[in-house]
Amino acid sequence: MTNISYPENLPAVRASGFSSQYKDPVIRTQMDAGPAKQRLRYTAAPKQFSGAVILDEAEREIFETWFTQTLGFGTLRFIMRNPETGIHEEFRFTKAYGESESDGFFEISMSLERLP
Repeated sequence: MTNISYPENLPAVRASGFSSQYKDPVIRTQMDAGPAKQRLRYTAAPKQFSGAVILDEAEREIFETWFTQTLGFGTLRFIMRNPETGIHEEFRFTKAYGESESDGFFEISMSLERLP
């Protein structure tokens, strides 16, 4: 488990507009006749999440520094409160975050996976 945490001085990832889906752990093999065979590829499947936070300019700079320097551009794992359960769990980015600006506020969209 990691000792890096999502910055406490930033808003939590919003539960509204948040979506999740398990990474498919099933392998299907088509047979010459009859139904396909299925088996688990692995026993613990990561769950993929997408979510966003709204930040002001100062918070955006904190987030960017955390992402680029602390997480090595999102390559390292971190602990964050799961918006679905409220439990602190281990996550990592699956790709770089996106950002859009409106009226001086920045919406940071993230693609994450919760690690088993």
